[in-house]
Amino acid sequence: MFVTACRTARYVQSCTQPLPANPVTTIPSLKRFQRGDRIHVQAQQIWLILVAFVMTRPSESKKRTITYGEVAQAMGYPDERAGHMLGRQLGIVGKLCALNDLPTLNSIVVTKSTNAPGDEVFLRKGRTVAQEQADVLRFNWYNIRVPTTGTFRKVWELED
Repeated sequence: MFVTACRTARYVQSCTQPLPANPVTTIPSLKRFQRGDRIHVQAQQIWLILVAFVMTRPSESKKRTITYGEVAQAMGYPDERAGHMLGRQLGIVGKLCALNDLPTLNSIVVTKSTNAPGDEVFLRKGRTVAQEQADVLRFNWYNIRVPTTGTFRKVWELED
């Protein structure tokens, strides 16, 4: 199969410009999330997990929240008890949302025993948890670009 690259082509088949001989040297490799990643990197992974949860659940679904344990397992932790360590990362996600006047994604993450968000939940001024959760579920998150790890780091540094 011969692959070509062209800046203005609509379809790869209509391009006539060949790719560089060794595209691996010019295109950065994709990075994978790993256990032990820094807090701001974990916040980006959580953003992706929460957006996927919200946007792929059927609208008629009664499941409106995700537990800390479910988030931890989606991150690759073998035990849902790892979810108790995600408060700071979720706070960063929520704060970034609030700073951009978006519904706070972290509000849909709840403890299994109480079905309520933990202490690190971040809400927009004058909003209740129920209002935030409803707004999160109605919002089209596909219209928002995934924040970079650098953006999450800056929000994290605001806390210190």
